[in-house]
Amino acid sequence: MYTALYRQWRPDTFRDVVGQDTIIQTLKNQLFSGHVAHAYLFCGSRGTGKTSTAKIFSRAINCMSPTEDGPCGKCEACVNLSSENNMDIVEIDAASNNGVDEIRDLRDKIRFPPTIGKYKVYIIDEVHMLSMGAFNALLKTLEEPPAHVVFILATTEPHKLPATVLSRCQRFDFKRIPGGVMVERMKAICSKMKVTVEESGLSVIARWAEGGMRDALSLLDQCMGLCGDRITKDDILNVLGTADQSFLFQAADDILSGDVQGILSRIDWLVGDGKDLNAFLRELLQQLRDLLIVKFCKDPDKLLDVEDSTLERLKEQAKKAGEARLIRSVDLLSSLESELRRSTQPRILLELAAVKLCRPQEEDSLAALTDRIEVLERQVREGIPGQAPGPEESGLPDAISSAAETHHPVKESEENPEEPESGRKPAAEEKTGEQGPSNADSPAPKRNGKNPEESNNGKPNGKVHSQEGEPGSGSDAEKDPVWAWPEILANIKGERMAIYTLLKEAKPRMDSKNVFMLQFPPTSGFFIAAIEKEENRVFLEEQIQKVTGCKVRLRCQMKEDAGKQTGAVDDIVKKAVRVFGKDLVKVVDEKK
Repeated sequence: MYTALYRQWRPDTFRDVVGQDTIIQTLKNQLFSGHVAHAYLFCGSRGTGKTSTAKIFSRAINCMSPTEDGPCGKCEACVNLSSENNMDIVEIDAASNNGVDEIRDLRDKIRFPPTIGKYKVYIIDEVHMLSMGAFNALLKTLEEPPAHVVFILATTEPHKLPATVLSRCQRFDFKRIPGGVMVERMKAICSKMKVTVEESGLSVIARWAEGGMRDALSLLDQCMGLCGDRITKDDILNVLGTADQSFLFQAADDILSGDVQGILSRIDWLVGDGKDLNAFLRELLQQLRDLLIVKFCKDPDKLLDVEDSTLERLKEQAKKAGEARLIRSVDLLSSLESELRRSTQPRILLELAAVKLCRPQEEDSLAALTDRIEVLERQVREGIPGQAPGPEESGLPDAISSAAETHHPVKESEENPEEPESGRKPAAEEKTGEQGPSNADSPAPKRNGKNPEESNNGKPNGKVHSQEGEPGSGSDAEKDPVWAWPEILANIKGERMAIYTLLKEAKPRMDSKNVFMLQFPPTSGFFIAAIEKEENRVFLEEQIQKVTGCKVRLRCQMKEDAGKQTGAVDDIVKKAVRVFGKDLVKVVDEKK
């Protein structure tokens, strides 16, 4: 009868246990010093050697002449304990013997001494499956067992054990086995079995096994069943139902560059080739995680278990990857993983996620907006002409692309008030029907407290002339930054579309002589933080000075809530009533 590979090559001595050097050394020291505890807890992920180590240790403490590798295998105790009929090493599956009655039966049997060896060892596997009643029945015995009894508890979920049980055991945490160690172990096994396997294929198995030696040997066993004594990397990929590393690099490139057609074509190939989409998603997530590590860590080789050539390729790909898109991709695909397993249409879900990743303009989330801004900034840095990109190119909706036109009231005739268009009268003539005095001959008269350069709505037509007590006082070369704000916005839109998007909802005002204040709506903390970055703040100050000739300091603030604003209005109304009398004060609600 054929024996599975993981059973055939199960560790028989301490030397065969790989990846757990600290635990093995501690157990050896206890063995040779005679300081054997009455209860142990072996915990860790599946396939890391918990049960195998428990069996080796239980035979070693009963061996008459133990060696550095554990039991000698030759003495009477070792021979008897190796047989299936031995009575001194008892294995209990807690998943099927989890009741109070089973524990009571165990408690009654431990009083009997061992038949040959020094200790009677009880190995309780998957101990977290015991019921609370069974744990309570075991507590006293676990704390004060007979001198000849040793308990070894094994579990993958130690957090499910009561604290009273944990406190009565020496705990050993088994780590996931490193990929390189697993590859060396599989190479040794293949060499003894006269099987040829490509080392790159073994690396794929090790990565897929996620630190579990048993899983790795099971996958290797499958590959041997398919290919016999000569196994290639492609054979291993076919058994796993996934794509190779180059395919994953290409898929990641498609997502990071926004190539919708490219990533959809790759998904179509996977489906046509019979690949498992869940397996592909799992590998793609791992690929993007590796890119995250490379992108944000100075020494990624300490955190990644990959070959040197793969690491160099990851570094090259990470240079082209945007941070916001990378983070967003990992986040979205992580949430998709559980949905994909339950879905009857995994292909549609995966394709939808791929489109969202490539086209952040289709989402309204903050993460998508950050991704879009990052793309625009990168395009500007790479030397794209100053013309603002269209909605499709920039990844912004149509409303944002046309925002400058809707918020730019300054027309060509307004920019040059001294040179009116042919056939049109100056603003003063249109108002009075008479020839008004030129600006060069005499100072412009006031009309209703306004400058003649202002239109009926009070907005300026161009340069603001120096007049005492009015905004924009100074030299003729200067403009008031508040009145010139639409023109400033138009310039910003042409040079940095991302910053223009952030400023769209801002309301400008002069807080003091040289402090230019931008007021943002409530919950706009993200926009304020972005604007107040040193490079962005300096850029805006330069743009304001370029248009107006005024050197200002930029400040940002959040608009006060409605309650505070209402209180401020009420105070103003009260003061007005005291000064002018209630008969002359009338409050008008413009919203109504």
